Amino acid sequence: MAALLLGAVPAFADVTPTDVWGDWKSQMAAFGYEITAKETLSGPDLNVSDLTMRVEIPEDGGSVTVAMPGMTFHDNGDGTVAIQLPAILPLDVHVEAEGDDPVDLKVNYTTTGLAMTASGAPDNMTYNYAAASMGMALAEIVAEGKSVDIGEASLTMNNVSGSSSTSGSDLKTRTQDFRADALFYTVDMANPDKAEERVTMKGQINGLSAKGTAAMPEGVDTEDMAAAMAAGFAVDGSFEYAGGQSEFAFAGDGENFSGSSASDSGKFAISMNADQIAYSVAATGTKLNMQSSDLPFPVEVALAETGFDIAIPVAQTEDPQEFRFAVKLGDFTMSDMIWGIFDPTGQLPRDPATVAFDLAGKVKVLANIFDPKTMESMTDAAPGELHALDINGLTVRAAGAELTGKGAFTFDNSDLQSFDGMPRPEGVLNLMLTGGNALLDTLVAMGFVPEDQANGTRMMMGMFAVPGDAPDTLTSTIEVNAEGHVMANGQRLK
Repeated sequence: MAALLLGAVPAFADVTPTDVWGDWKSQMAAFGYEITAKETLSGPDLNVSDLTMRVEIPEDGGSVTVAMPGMTFHDNGDGTVAIQLPAILPLDVHVEAEGDDPVDLKVNYTTTGLAMTASGAPDNMTYNYAAASMGMALAEIVAEGKSVDIGEASLTMNNVSGSSSTSGSDLKTRTQDFRADALFYTVDMANPDKAEERVTMKGQINGLSAKGTAAMPEGVDTEDMAAAMAAGFAVDGSFEYAGGQSEFAFAGDGENFSGSSASDSGKFAISMNADQIAYSVAATGTKLNMQSSDLPFPVEVALAETGFDIAIPVAQTEDPQEFRFAVKLGDFTMSDMIWGIFDPTGQLPRDPATVAFDLAGKVKVLANIFDPKTMESMTDAAPGELHALDINGLTVRAAGAELTGKGAFTFDNSDLQSFDGMPRPEGVLNLMLTGGNALLDTLVAMGFVPEDQANGTRMMMGMFAVPGDAPDTLTSTIEVNAEGHVMANGQRLK
């Protein structure tokens, strides 16, 4: 009964073609575009034609203008609006930059089976869309008044679907959700000035998905990032894919190279707001094969895992804020042909190599890093203070040896004398080296390291390290105490 009563309530949250077109214009204006168009009402349709969008390029002192025939906003009669585009939508792009000749591009935007619907309310609108395919292809480039034949540049996505919603007034929040089975791209271009030079690239990315949220304050210039963030500007988005592969080649001037790459998966994420900026990227199963006329053999390398993660505070506060920074290049391998260049007899272990570290800590932000005037006035002064550093993990593994470590330090920013201008640290770092002596012995046998230098290295390691429990293992505890003394395994070094 409750469901029947609720279903009987009329829906007042409707949108009209004019509302939807107004929302599109508002979104483009928020990114700095100036929009002109001819608007014609015809029954349930709003036809928008002769559409032109222009945006300034501050750094280059130029502008980009995009012109298109237009589109239709159709009132479905049920409170929703269908956005209708032609199967082939030509885009004319005009680029002007100070000191350079204008460049004109013709790009065809194509769709197959596109269905796009807007619903909700004028101040809380949702777009849902799906298409069998969507793509863009470069049709022509005109420079210095002449058409330039450079070849092909196109991309196509299959089985595309997603949604986009907008809400709020003074602070508009836009949420995106996108998916596609695959993306295919092709580039086949010749140098307009040297026809013998040509670059080709083609490939695909599978299982694409992306999500994002952006808060955009009304009436704020996004070029003034300090003011925009203070008014509530924020971005939080991620992109993932389930594998891909590509082929590439270049030929010209007697030189050429070609190759292929592939990966099993990857992801990318970014967030930015008034408190912090965070960025991360990761991939698995990355492989690269390349041949070049400058090399007598092919290059084959692979990385099982790649990662980069950083988050830094940007808000000026009285108390230190947390940060993180991590890098991982896991299980790097290369072909025996490359190994053979410097180890033809196979004396070095060819196990996968890894370099990884994971840092975290606290810093105090002293200035608004998005304010150019503030940053210029600071000259040599640092925009922040380091107050704590945690070494959550350190791994360097290669050629049969491995160095690992963990530790934590705090920093006294009132004492800049004890360590020559650096805030005085206090804490402990624990290190372990496995297989170091065996690696040195192998390098001596190969002739890479002279015997006397190897002995000097062993003496140096003996000053900072002590034998561990396992064979060919060294451990070291580096400590900096409250008095600024530096000690290794209890022995004072400073």
